[in-house]
Amino acid sequence: MRVVAATPERDADLLRLLEENAMSGDVSLVMTRRPRYFTPEHDFGIERSALALEGERAVGMCRLTEHAGFANGKAQALGYLGGLRISPDYRHRVRVLQAGFDYLRQLSPPDYCYTSIATDNRTALRLLERGIPGLPAYRPLGEMCTLAISRKRGKRRGLWRVMPQESYADVVECYRRNARLRQLAPVLDAGWLHSSGATVLGYYDGQTLSACAALWNQQAFKQILASRYSLRARLLRPFYNGYAMATGRVPLPKAGQALDQSFLAFFAADDGDMTTDLIMDALALCPTRIMTLGLPAAESSVKKLTARTRAAVYRTRLYGVDLSSSPEWDNRTVWPEVALL
Repeated sequence: MRVVAATPERDADLLRLLEENAMSGDVSLVMTRRPRYFTPEHDFGIERSALALEGERAVGMCRLTEHAGFANGKAQALGYLGGLRISPDYRHRVRVLQAGFDYLRQLSPPDYCYTSIATDNRTALRLLERGIPGLPAYRPLGEMCTLAISRKRGKRRGLWRVMPQESYADVVECYRRNARLRQLAPVLDAGWLHSSGATVLGYYDGQTLSACAALWNQQAFKQILASRYSLRARLLRPFYNGYAMATGRVPLPKAGQALDQSFLAFFAADDGDMTTDLIMDALALCPTRIMTLGLPAAESSVKKLTARTRAAVYRTRLYGVDLSSSPEWDNRTVWPEVALL
């Protein structure tokens, strides 16, 4: 077993590993990066991917993304561990994980590293929380809810305005003063906003920019695919989609197709009581059938939004990963940007 840096020549192996590891159930979903794993659009920070090889066969992969973000109220280097995938035949071989983490340690990762794991992935949670020799300690930090909401649920309230590029510095400052109160929030940059192609939104309370967000359609380079349906789901899908269209729920795409979604990314509001109204207003502006956003599970607006919009909710648990050190984390709300995970 050896671990090597992933390169564009291994693109097919990387996509295979992403797509053979579906979220299981009646509806099997995969997060993938078609048409190519390596594209400039992924560049929010420095991304380093690795492949585990048994002979010449790729049996596992992982990714360390280093980006500027907030930990304990200070802007500093963060490391996100993502894209951990292992071929089904090797899934219970701990040595694949041990080799991968040994490789990542050699990259001199930041002190503050973190990852996210689906709360229904009990196998991964048990394994990584158990404390196996050769694996880093995983320290629970909090939970996030990712909400997928039908655009039909939106209602234009005239709160948001599309921000011109010359106002992006104000957007960055609005996000920064909220992000420093959160664990794992990224540091936003006006230059990145300009190059992202996202629609940048701002809400003014009088003359003060008091909320910001960006509608970001990533489908050109990152997708969530419906890879497979069970027989029951295939038979019921047409009836469910008719019901979903009539009631403003999220419809299911054909097998092999991607969800037509945009992220409401980098959302921040000085007045938390405005959260629900701002999100409902953003829904009405969404260019795709589905709008996806991440909120801390403990946020009061999660229950309110779920009840009002019939959102599909995907829960994840955030962990600090003691990859190169064992830093302390204070009790700030854990709120990374799910569009970057």
